[in-house]
Amino acid sequence: MLKKISINKISELAAALMGKGLLLAPVKENSGYNFAEIKNPSQVDLDFHNTIASPKAAFFPHKEDFIKYETGKPMGAVSVIGLNLPPTFLFGVRPCDVKSFGIMDIHFNASGIIDPYWKQRREVTTIFGYAFDLEKPAEKEEFYQTLGIGAADPEDSDVFMVKKGEDLLLDSVTAKGEKLLAELKNFAEGKVTDKKYYDEYIKKGREYKTRSMCLEPEAITKKLEDLFHNTDFWMGVSSACLSCGICTFVCPTCYCFDICDDTLFGQGTRRRVWDACMFTDFTLEASGHNPRTHVYQRLRQKVCHKYSFHVRKYGVISCVGCGRCTKHCPVNIDIYSIIEDAMKA
Repeated sequence: MLKKISINKISELAAALMGKGLLLAPVKENSGYNFAEIKNPSQVDLDFHNTIASPKAAFFPHKEDFIKYETGKPMGAVSVIGLNLPPTFLFGVRPCDVKSFGIMDIHFNASGIIDPYWKQRREVTTIFGYAFDLEKPAEKEEFYQTLGIGAADPEDSDVFMVKKGEDLLLDSVTAKGEKLLAELKNFAEGKVTDKKYYDEYIKKGREYKTRSMCLEPEAITKKLEDLFHNTDFWMGVSSACLSCGICTFVCPTCYCFDICDDTLFGQGTRRRVWDACMFTDFTLEASGHNPRTHVYQRLRQKVCHKYSFHVRKYGVISCVGCGRCTKHCPVNIDIYSIIEDAMKA
């Protein structure tokens, strides 16, 4: 099912979705765009290239409380914090970010032990993918084409959106998406010419150019295995690293977390918070031993996890080429260049 709406009436679409549940969409901030809960339909702004942070927090919040308890009391005093989630609409997600959800599913929703918090959020959420503007060049840090992701790839979205002049075309990709579009009766159905434009745009998206190299998962996996003990290589590519962890926090496929207890005046909360393999104390053991004291060891772990370990274990590279880690790195460390150098080493 194809719907069409004027870009000038996006707020009407936003209001319709807000009437059905929670709407998360790109919002303009001082330094760029980020996904946020929409309180006013006029907040939704689709005039962006990509957001600063990925939208993974929609399913994997930066901080998430699990239980409440009182210290000194028996286990019966522990209360589990359940989820009471409304229907949620994640609106305006770029194709590379949509792809990341499937990679994250491997760890939270498909590897034998199901994370109920992730699973429930995925189940109640409808994803509105949004094609990149093919009339504008890709940002220099992006390389999703290398990883087989098109700039207008509708796969894994529920509804996919393409801009056509002053209009927005919305096509259903899944049964969930089709049901939702059918319920939006106040918006016009697309014409045959709109469908033709949409289909051609999807095809052109596969030809849209980002940084690109020929990268076979097995080849890079083997190359990184061979380079693992090459200290000179890893010290060279990590020499400027500050171990700040920003690359992992903006990344759509980094999922490391810590579980901590916060107590105050006898009241305690156990929560999950994001962590990062780039932090100095990430691997610090209770004994005081730390197997990754050097920054080159931590950067090696991050790169090898995404392009080697993950491929060996799950058969897929754990990166979608969004380029955020490079764009927001304060010292311009570029994972694409590291992979390129590794392949040449």
